[in-house]
Amino acid sequence: MNKALAYEWFRVRSLRSTWVLLLSAGVVQFASGLYWGLKRDLGDLDAFVSSFGLTARLGALLVAAVGVCAFGLDYQHGTIATTRLVVRAPGRIVGARALVTGGLGLLAGVLMVVLAGAGVLAGGGTLPADAARGAAAAGGVVLLTVLSGLAGVALGGLLRHTAAGLGVFAVWTLIAETILGAVVKVPMTALPFNGTALLSTGASGWTGPLVFAALVAAALTATKFTLARRDT
Repeated sequence: MNKALAYEWFRVRSLRSTWVLLLSAGVVQFASGLYWGLKRDLGDLDAFVSSFGLTARLGALLVAAVGVCAFGLDYQHGTIATTRLVVRAPGRIVGARALVTGGLGLLAGVLMVVLAGAGVLAGGGTLPADAARGAAAAGGVVLLTVLSGLAGVALGGLLRHTAAGLGVFAVWTLIAETILGAVVKVPMTALPFNGTALLSTGASGWTGPLVFAALVAAALTATKFTLARRDT
């Protein structure tokens, strides 16, 4: 497993797209924090927590793209054979990519939280007076980016194409869940992506995150068996 992790970390850090996507998530979140920090008519709203609405979802989408690239680029450039030669066990390949991408998702989430706070302060705003609510929102952001990154790994492995994997993730999170909430009347807190994203706004409810985590675990398991059967 150490060999698999070392190989995956070398591969990920060598890709310029990895750092462009992660930094983009941070820059967008800083801009959102700055916007809310400049507002003076917030009423009962909190600038720090409010900055995580749409931009937390966008940041998660960028982290998911990093995860999709883990397998998508391997198949698109034909380097999956090299990967299988270096790390023969499919479970170790999937496990290493999940661990590395999950770590990058954690890094992205923390970066977004820190830059959101910096943006609020740069705009003349203040950090949350309710520390518990601010911490809960920050935790929601980190959880969303980690799970989105892992979902990206699974989609890249199952669909074997970067654009297809990212497209499916975007369609599900931006369109399918909206339809389920608006038309089918599924509670927003029960939807995997948006239910988890709600935590970043200070809302409560763990149904969505638990469903998201279960789907990610199932998809990663399916990726392992798919890799073993197709590329042996």
